[in-house]
Amino acid sequence: MEEESEPTEIIRAPLSYEKPGYEKDLLFGLCKLRKEKQLCDACLVVGAHDYPVHRAVLASASPFFLNMFETKEKEITFVLKDVEDHQSFEYLLDYTYTGRLDVPEESVKPVYRMATFLKLKDAATACCSFLAASLTSDNCLGIRKFAEDVELRKTIDDFIQRNIMAVTSNKKFYGLPQIPVEITGADQDLLESSNDKHMFELVLAWARENIDPRKPRIEDLTEQVNVLNLNTDNSLTDFKDVSDEVVKDQDGIVQDYKKNKKKMIATKTKEGTDMHISNGSIGQVRKFSINPSGPVSRKEWSIIATHQMKDKSYLALAMLNGVMAAISVHYRAPSARSGSTSPDEPDSPVTGSVTPNKFFDSRSSLTPLAVMSTARCAFGLEVLDKQLVACGGYDRSECLRTSERFDSNNNKWIPLADMTVPRGRFNVTSVRGFIYAVGGSDGFREQSALEYYDPEKKMWITRGEVRNAKVSQGLASLHEKLYCIGGCLGQKSSNECHVYDPKTNEWDTIAPLNTARYQAAVCTFMGKIYVIGGTDAWICLNSVEIYDPEVKKWQFGPKLSIPRRGAGCDVFNGTIYLTGGSDGSQSLKSTEILTPDRGWVMGPSLSIPRANVGVVTCDKRLFAVGGFSGKKFLDSMEFLSDKHEEWCCYLPVENSVIAEKMAKRNSEGRLEKLDQNSNCEKTLTNIPCDASVNDH
Repeated sequence: MEEESEPTEIIRAPLSYEKPGYEKDLLFGLCKLRKEKQLCDACLVVGAHDYPVHRAVLASASPFFLNMFETKEKEITFVLKDVEDHQSFEYLLDYTYTGRLDVPEESVKPVYRMATFLKLKDAATACCSFLAASLTSDNCLGIRKFAEDVELRKTIDDFIQRNIMAVTSNKKFYGLPQIPVEITGADQDLLESSNDKHMFELVLAWARENIDPRKPRIEDLTEQVNVLNLNTDNSLTDFKDVSDEVVKDQDGIVQDYKKNKKKMIATKTKEGTDMHISNGSIGQVRKFSINPSGPVSRKEWSIIATHQMKDKSYLALAMLNGVMAAISVHYRAPSARSGSTSPDEPDSPVTGSVTPNKFFDSRSSLTPLAVMSTARCAFGLEVLDKQLVACGGYDRSECLRTSERFDSNNNKWIPLADMTVPRGRFNVTSVRGFIYAVGGSDGFREQSALEYYDPEKKMWITRGEVRNAKVSQGLASLHEKLYCIGGCLGQKSSNECHVYDPKTNEWDTIAPLNTARYQAAVCTFMGKIYVIGGTDAWICLNSVEIYDPEVKKWQFGPKLSIPRRGAGCDVFNGTIYLTGGSDGSQSLKSTEILTPDRGWVMGPSLSIPRANVGVVTCDKRLFAVGGFSGKKFLDSMEFLSDKHEEWCCYLPVENSVIAEKMAKRNSEGRLEKLDQNSNCEKTLTNIPCDASVNDH
């Protein structure tokens, strides 16, 4: 008898059903419950209107409501003090329940502003798209005043710039505060080398410094024409801050301006300070509050659009701490009486030192140095064929593999071939015309591949591997060999040092550092390798070690004034300049210079702090590029020239179109002089021999 087999188990698929339109039905059902005031667990108060709501729905739609309900969990009634437009609120309340936004055209602006305040991102984006598509010369200024979205601002700014004539002819433009500015000390060729917008940015920087943050009032800038001087460092000085000794050598307009400013200050001091609106707190009201009240608090300082009205006269629309205003600038010819003098020390109204305001007194043009294609921190920077080359690094958390070179003649960064792998926290150096990149990390692991850039093939090429894959190690070239110094292995500082010979493609070990360190600044000077500062287990170092290849030993050198890591250094003006870095708590902008008799002394400070900065010498200038300011990653650069003792972020005069203009003007001047001499000789030749000088 055959044995009965067990029945085979049948595996059935689970039930899977999705009701079409269920989410929509659910949302509309919740909205209906809200309107019928059923199962509501909170009440929002907007002005005189009450709105019963369900906490879970609003908290799911907006982080604003989530935070409000979490902070005041036990409360039932919530008064929205900064929300007064109940109609706009109702549109958005319906949106949170239904996902549908139906708003009349005339209400889109207030709904956008409220959506921004309530952090309803998608609703605000929808309003942005609608407003951007409906811009006109009549409504663009009104929309721009409260635009919070960066892309919307850019769209409006571009529209205003393209239609500047129509916008500035509109009656709404004439209702804006007017800030008149006269600028003296500006050479015509210097002005022509710059774009209008940048000069207005200098004016905006001046305005920002001249508004008292404790008593902000735009009338301080609108009450009369502001007379400023363009200094040789491209900063603007208000003549009210210049000593009387300097002003007395200026023309009558400048002297009258100085006297009027003194009287205004004296009157305000005598009468006391008027109250104003500030951050929504109410006192005596001024016509133009520099701190706008309302649900969205803005502190925007920017130039929206510019326009040349006539020769030497320009106009700009600008935002000053959230207030839209019109700035007019007129360039005044240098004063014949003053001998074209200008204050040299903006912050020192007592000394009144002056310098001749000749064209070549300016160390730079009015054209800002171009920025890199991306911000770079802890990256490679080297000089190739008298041009800067930047490669790799990281921007926020992403390691980069891009590279680019700076064309100083055209003031632009030009893309080069990508590196073979992404690299951050590494260095580069050049040997025999090739740029070598060693170590670093791709964000996940240390890079062991060694690669170099071939300028003829215009590509990065991998050539073997390093001895130990490390990050933040120093790199220097000496006697056509590449030295890798210190670095970090995992979380441990290293004192290992290796040398690489590109000719043989071989590595060798040299004496270790006395102190393990990484993020040190490294350069060669007088046939020796200097390793400066750095960090050991996040303890910033002020020690310096010097390697002599003849004795093959490391010896300590003079200590730094400030312990620092992530600084940059190079040989400049016949010695070592060390700049930037971090002291472990903040990014630095100080510079130290190695002297033969006093050790390290403080030099000129950078314009902004830069940690993990790239520093190289190129064409008699010391460049500081990229890095981290302590607040943001940087794509900018600045330089220190051998002629001036301050860092500058403008294109050098000789690399700008000004040099061509000056050469042309000088050439024309010489030709004109030759013509005059020639005409003079002809005139003398035609004088009769018997005529006396007095007769002619």
